[in-house]
Amino acid sequence: MSLSSHLREIVIITNNPAVVDDYPEASCHIQGSVQKVFTTVRDAVHKGARIITHPLCGSIKPNESPYKSVVITTATGKKAACDCQSDFLRQSQTPVKLDMKSLSIIEDAIATLARLPHRNRKYDESVLEDFRIIDLNFIRVANMTS
Repeated sequence: MSLSSHLREIVIITNNPAVVDDYPEASCHIQGSVQKVFTTVRDAVHKGARIITHPLCGSIKPNESPYKSVVITTATGKKAACDCQSDFLRQSQTPVKLDMKSLSIIEDAIATLARLPHRNRKYDESVLEDFRIIDLNFIRVANMTS
């Protein structure tokens, strides 16, 4: 089964416009840093989401690439709106089961990012495009293996 066949269940939390272009129906586009992507994923996990792709996948450290995408399943089965203000990120009125493995994974990713030195590099467009393609390819591989 591919990601595209699970659009009502799968959400890609991403700050990568290339991922949004390839998976517009499944993407929750974050305007911000990798840290913002990670905290959005953590907030979703607290509302019942489960992490499908590891936030630290690949060999590029999270402080080196400006782009990151994480695939999750939503507790409600509803896709996130473009501003990520959909039901799965709003405060839940009913208790949800917290997936402790997902919480541990995202908390560890946030801690890893915090330990790494902040890099405020200005990349030229060709390097940014490379980072977008690398991140997109991780999502494509997840799509092929799911």
